Amino acid sequence: MRHSLLHLIVIYTVITGVVSLAWLALSLSGSRIDRLQPQASCRHLKGMNRKQMRFCRRNIEQMESIRAGAQTAYGECQFQFHKRRWNCSMIDPLTKEVFGDAILREGTREAAFVHAISAAGVAYRVTRDCSKGLIEKCGCDQSVHRRRNEQFSWSGCSDNVRYGIAVSREFVDAGERGRNQSNQRRIMNLHNNNAGRQVLEANMRKECKCHGLSGSCDMKTCWESMPSFREVGTIIKDKFDGATEVAIIEADNKPTMVRKNVQFKRHTKADLVYLDTSPDYCEPDPTRGVLGTHGRLCNVSSHGIDGCELAIFGSTRFPSNMSYPFSSSAVIEDSKHVLGALWIGAIASFTTVVEWIARRAKGSLKITFASD
Repeated sequence: MRHSLLHLIVIYTVITGVVSLAWLALSLSGSRIDRLQPQASCRHLKGMNRKQMRFCRRNIEQMESIRAGAQTAYGECQFQFHKRRWNCSMIDPLTKEVFGDAILREGTREAAFVHAISAAGVAYRVTRDCSKGLIEKCGCDQSVHRRRNEQFSWSGCSDNVRYGIAVSREFVDAGERGRNQSNQRRIMNLHNNNAGRQVLEANMRKECKCHGLSGSCDMKTCWESMPSFREVGTIIKDKFDGATEVAIIEADNKPTMVRKNVQFKRHTKADLVYLDTSPDYCEPDPTRGVLGTHGRLCNVSSHGIDGCELAIFGSTRFPSNMSYPFSSSAVIEDSKHVLGALWIGAIASFTTVVEWIARRAKGSLKITFASD
C-alpha cells in the first residue's frame, strides 16, 4: 500500500507539466518509427514539446538516432552514478515518463549533469549514424581533407561531429522553449547543454593507417574520430564534481551568470553550472524524484562513494551510539560465498550490526538493507 501511494505521487509529478528533459522518455519508448508516416510516428513518441514535434515531423529520418542518443545518455548517467546516493533513477519504468522536481524543475547539480550528458548523447549518436550512412541528409566530414602542410593524407570517413552538434542544438535546446520554464533555469540548461556538446567536440582524435613496404609507414592516411561515449561520460562526470554554483543577475540589460561564492573558480563555457542546492537523496521524497537509499547495495568496508557511510549518512564516519530502524533483512556477502542473513528488529543499533559483521567476515563485504 505504501509503495502504491508513492508511485501515485510520482505519476502526479509527471503529469503536471511538460518540461525540458521530458524528451528523455524516448529512451524507453518502444514505438516504431516509420519514415513513411512521420505524423503518426511522432504522435506516439512521448515527452516532446511542440517545437520538438515539429522537428520530428520534418526530420523523421533522424529520430531513430535521437532516440538512440537518449538511450545512450540515460545508460551512461546510470553507469556514472550507480554508486552514488542519487543513481540516475529518473524515468518511471511503468509510465515511461521522466519524473522528479529535483531534475525537472530545480536547477540542481544533478540536473546540470543530465542536461550535459543528454545533449552530448544526441550529438554522439547522430554523428555516428552519419558516418554509417544511416541519415540521408549527412555523411562523412570532408572539411578536414582540405587542410594543407600535413605529413600525411586525410582520407577515410571523418566523423561529422559538427552536423551531430547542430542536430542536438536544434532538437535538445528546443526543450527549453516550454512555458513552464523560468528564464533563469533556461539560461542554466542551455549553458549545460552546450558544455556537454563541447566535451564531444574538444576530444575528437586523429586515427591513422600506415601504408608502405614492410610496415615502414612511408605514407599514412588519417581521419578524425570521436572518443568513446564512456570517455565523454567520465569527463562530464568530472565536470559535475567541479560544477560552479551560480546566480543570474541583470548586467547591461541582459541576464548574466555570476559565481555565488567569489572564493570559487569562475566558470567557463565548458564548465557545468547549477542554481539550487541538491537534496541529500537519502530519504524518499517522491515529489522531487528522490527514491532514497533504502534497499541499495553498499560496501561496508569502503570509505569511498560506494561505502555505507556515505550512502546512508552522507558523512565520513558512522555516528556513534546511533539507532537506525530496519524493518527487514540484511544480506551480507563476499566474493566467495553468501555468509547468511541476519534478521534485525524494528529498532537496531547500526553500529552494533556493523561490528557483528566485521567480526564474522573476511575480505571485502557488501551489505544490503531491503525494505519490505
